[in-house]
Amino acid sequence: MKPNILLVLVLLFPLALGAQERTFTLEECKEIALQNNNEVRKAQLDIKGAKAMEGEVAANFFPTASLTGMAFHAFNPLISINALDVVGDNPLGNAIQDLWQALADANGGNASLDLFHYAQHYGIMAIQPVFAGGRIVNGFRYAKLGSEAARLKAEMTSRDVMEEVEKNYYGLLSLMEKEKYLNSLQELIDTLDKVAGVALGEGVILRSDHMLLQNKKLELKNGMVKLRAGMRLMKMNLLNSIGCTYRVMDLDSYHFTGCIAEGIPSPDEVYRDENEVVASLTETKLLELQVKAKKFDKKLTLGSTLPQIGLGVSYGYTRLFSPRPGRWNGMVFAAVSIPLTDWAKNSYKMQRQQTEIEKAEYDRDHLGEMLVLQQRKFFLELTSAWDALTLARSQKEYALYQYEQAKVQFEAGYTTTADLLQAYSGLSEATETESTALSDYLTALQVYRSRLPQEKSGI
Repeated sequence: MKPNILLVLVLLFPLALGAQERTFTLEECKEIALQNNNEVRKAQLDIKGAKAMEGEVAANFFPTASLTGMAFHAFNPLISINALDVVGDNPLGNAIQDLWQALADANGGNASLDLFHYAQHYGIMAIQPVFAGGRIVNGFRYAKLGSEAARLKAEMTSRDVMEEVEKNYYGLLSLMEKEKYLNSLQELIDTLDKVAGVALGEGVILRSDHMLLQNKKLELKNGMVKLRAGMRLMKMNLLNSIGCTYRVMDLDSYHFTGCIAEGIPSPDEVYRDENEVVASLTETKLLELQVKAKKFDKKLTLGSTLPQIGLGVSYGYTRLFSPRPGRWNGMVFAAVSIPLTDWAKNSYKMQRQQTEIEKAEYDRDHLGEMLVLQQRKFFLELTSAWDALTLARSQKEYALYQYEQAKVQFEAGYTTTADLLQAYSGLSEATETESTALSDYLTALQVYRSRLPQEKSGI
């Protein structure tokens, strides 16, 4: 993954730049998170490690070569043979030994044959495996499974990180939408305050009515203070989730763009068949890999009971027995190894591994069904949240209509300030309900869409 230079600069110099304004989009937050998240980094290292293991196993296909060397010089010959050792301790043997001794004394020799007094051998040997019970081939395939599993786990880790970023991002945008609603309510209450001030001056309303209006303004300001505190906390969560360095006193200088109040897809627009979704999930692929891995375990055990065949070549220098110089020589050889023991042990081991295969297949089928049920649950939660949002929007429209009617009647002098404030309270409550319902629906939508095949994140 190539880092975005602009994003890196944003991360490297936040403290030095002080309270400079910074604006992030959702995609930038995701990119920063992928670069900084510790679990994502470790998952990428796991992929590299699995690739290295794959190459390590692949090396078994090639010949193994080694340099060999051996030399010794015994204090006494390891083997010493005379005529008595060959013919026996009898007259013939004694006669031959006496003659041999006489000849040795006359010529400065030794009346015995001394072997392995000293020896030297230096050379190089290469062995090419021809057949190893399928363990080399199956081991390589097993290693490729490990690489695929590491890739899928990294994909799951990245998905989880993206879900966390999206959850915090949309949560913050929901609060920003709520801030817009509160600002619009603030404009309404300010307008009412001006109208009430004129009415109070003309004696149309009582001072107590005007005080009720002032109390509503204070309640609204208190709500704004709490909302902004919540937004600062949500910004901290979001910046922490993407690994961005920040100072608490500079939180207000971080801005996040996006509009979520318009163009939100309905559940029917994003629905995909549960079986299709589950078939594409990383969890499903990992469960299938687990079954394959168990089968390879059994094949490797079976391979340990089969013969092993290898071809080799050796060339080197050898000097034995004689003070004369040795000679260079080479040879070609074949090696065959047939295991004769542990048959019963490996038979029971393969029976145990077959039970592991069946358990893995059961987990794959059972957990696959659970994933289908989970995806259905996500969609039900999505439709429930959509129904709640639709109802909240209708209630807000009605509350807005009630408020506008009460405002017209108040300005015409047909209703009291208390009635107007009651309509205003209904609008404020409906606005709060819609904001909460919107946040709940976006959360449910993000959870559902994050598991769809080839689904682009974002509203």
